[in-house]
Amino acid sequence: MKKILSLIMISVIVFSFCGCSKEKTSSDAEVDIEYYAKLGRIPESEYSLGSNVQTVKDELSAKFEENPESYYNITEGEKTALIDTGEFSYYYLKEKEDEGISYIVDFNAAYGFELGTVSVEVKSALNGYECTEKNADDNSVFFMNYSENCTYLEYEIGSNVLMFVFENNALCATAIYNPELWIL
Repeated sequence: MKKILSLIMISVIVFSFCGCSKEKTSSDAEVDIEYYAKLGRIPESEYSLGSNVQTVKDELSAKFEENPESYYNITEGEKTALIDTGEFSYYYLKEKEDEGISYIVDFNAAYGFELGTVSVEVKSALNGYECTEKNADDNSVFFMNYSENCTYLEYEIGSNVLMFVFENNALCATAIYNPELWIL
């Protein structure tokens, strides 16, 4: 009788630990997104919001000199400037250049979400964070060719805004910006 009771208790304890482990794994993904968003980072990018503009330019120029197949381009507009690497677009306001990069766009996988991920999956992963869902327009997705089937989700995390852009409900870009530094 004692052996049977001991086996039952051991089984309950083992299954309890298994359940805890599974819950911890799913919450870890949310913590990582929050952690990186508060830092102003897209984890796949080597630069973050506030990165020194001249340093970014210098490092990308050096990479290009080492490997001419790498790509970067600088485009200056009237109020803003873009440093484009093909994978990432780094924007800053020219009048606030000393405050660093103020808008980053990733056109590949970001925060563990692959291109093509549907909005429901992103919402599910960020369950617990307040979300604003909107139809995109030329101003909200200025960094890409706008289409009528374009929507986005916005999450304010810390002092930064995380934006997931979908075309035909498939993830096509992810952006992070600081609304205090990105005022047009």
